[in-house]
Amino acid sequence: MLAVIGFGTLQLFDRGKGSTHETADPIRLSSGTLIPNPHPMQPFHLIDHNGKPFSNESIKGAWHLLSFGYTHCPDVCPTTLAMLARLADQLRKTSTRGAIKTAFVTIDPARDTQPVLAKYVPYFDSAFLGVTGEPRELDKLTRQLGVLYARVENEKSDMGYLMDHSTSIILTNPQGQFQALFSAPHDVVAMAQDLEKIRNP
Repeated sequence: MLAVIGFGTLQLFDRGKGSTHETADPIRLSSGTLIPNPHPMQPFHLIDHNGKPFSNESIKGAWHLLSFGYTHCPDVCPTTLAMLARLADQLRKTSTRGAIKTAFVTIDPARDTQPVLAKYVPYFDSAFLGVTGEPRELDKLTRQLGVLYARVENEKSDMGYLMDHSTSIILTNPQGQFQALFSAPHDVVAMAQDLEKIRNP
């Protein structure tokens, strides 16, 4: 898989796990990287699998976990979505702050149309959203988050080409800012604990 973040994004926050807020009482994470000064999301305009806009404005007002992948992915993407479903279930049962919205953003919009995502994503959790859109709009989102992806031709595969892509999960806050990221491997218990710390500083 491609490295999760580009050089420019590395400058946004301290590298490694356990990064902290620059406050008197820092938040220490066990599975994620917290951005000391959350960054506003620049405009992007995509669409969810229900046909509704998914943009920098629509993610405001709630916490969001953004996962990037594609429906033809043979292993990593379904594994990640299954993990996110377990995480969502645990947060519904134990979190004092309620659920976090989860979106699966395709990096293969040519094949992952709205109807395709509508069948695929809710299989893992009925509350999850699949997101697609024009490649130029997708790039506006992925570039600012340091999410990398590339098409890889595979003549031996019945699926045709594959997509090599970043595996980290991005957290945005209710102000629509890039708040944290969680790199693979993902652990449900550790992520749930970290999310509670972030939302209850």
